[in-house]
Amino acid sequence: MAKISEAAKAECTRMQNKYKDLLAGIESKLVKVEKDLLLLEDHFEICRKKIDAAVLYIQASSFIATTCYIAIEYIDVRSDNQLNDGRRYVNKAIMLLEEVFGNHTDDSLSLNEEIHDYLRDKLTDEWKYKFICSFGYVIDYFKYCYGENSKWLQNFIEIEGRFATLGKNMIDFKTYIRDLSPEIEGYKYRVKMMELVKKLLAAAAEQYRTKYELQDKRLDDMKMALNIIASLRRIHVYLNESEESEEKKKMYDLWKKKMDADIKKMK
Repeated sequence: MAKISEAAKAECTRMQNKYKDLLAGIESKLVKVEKDLLLLEDHFEICRKKIDAAVLYIQASSFIATTCYIAIEYIDVRSDNQLNDGRRYVNKAIMLLEEVFGNHTDDSLSLNEEIHDYLRDKLTDEWKYKFICSFGYVIDYFKYCYGENSKWLQNFIEIEGRFATLGKNMIDFKTYIRDLSPEIEGYKYRVKMMELVKKLLAAAAEQYRTKYELQDKRLDDMKMALNIIASLRRIHVYLNESEESEEKKKMYDLWKKKMDADIKKMK
């Protein structure tokens, strides 16, 4: 490792302090939001406040990632402890949003109709799409900061699986087809969100399947891959995308056949 100059160290500290101050500001807001949550009784008001808290946790995690990125760039130091703190914030944000929108994978697409009815005039389609894009960027940011050889990257298979499912559950399937007209406000973002979610689900399912095949063949991994691909097929059926639906059915059947064969070998 090359010797790091004092100037580089000083600039690193200066840059990091800027984001540490921003982080402190967000964390003070989080303390208030968490206290407010304890005072609320109405289910829907609690859900709205949990979304606010999740947004703050994501912002806080991004500042932690940036602080780590600065250290990597300026002084070639990577802090897994700091990155793990940020990853915990990412998980906290996902957990809060799952409590609002649900964490169901291959179930009815309308299990969370009530929360969508409540949020319809509070969260626009543009907001939801840009939120998922920003959150996904933060997750990718952490993966980059950990480095491609980090042992911690395995944790992101679950994170990205939950994230993809969360994106699906943030779509209002009750009104999606009805509002599928360029003349209705938010059309562009509704379509973009749907296409993004389909890509996220496909990638998440493939990651779980690959983990199953290349590592210790944990049945839970393949079951999760099957649940996610079945969820994606359900969306294709909903959208009347027959060719894509049939493709996902064949994929599901192939993966299920492979898992069943592996189970027989284990006995």
